[in-house]
Amino acid sequence: MTAIVTKYSLAKLIAEADFAKRAQIIGRACVALFNQQLQDEKAENIANVTNYRGFTAGDARQGSITAKYFIKHKDLLPWQVELWLKCDVRGTPRIVKYWKQLDRAAKAKKEAVQ
Repeated sequence: MTAIVTKYSLAKLIAEADFAKRAQIIGRACVALFNQQLQDEKAENIANVTNYRGFTAGDARQGSITAKYFIKHKDLLPWQVELWLKCDVRGTPRIVKYWKQLDRAAKAKKEAVQ
């Protein structure tokens, strides 16, 4: 099975989208990552177990808040979108570092539909 989400395809999708579409992409991505967090991590907005699932410890609080907001409102505020679009030293948006997990989630969703 080929990859549905790659580092480059995700970065390109975000770069070419308008603001409303970016908010949807980032919101759905954060929810997918949030769903992989452990129950206590979800409740406390933290990542205290290194299991390579969900958000990293540095992103757990903002990621959980973003996901919960998106679940409730089906949209994101501009500052939330900008937070995840902020680039690292290589020029890669923050959300793109999770591309492997997002690829696994997309494949699982595709298999569930079939």
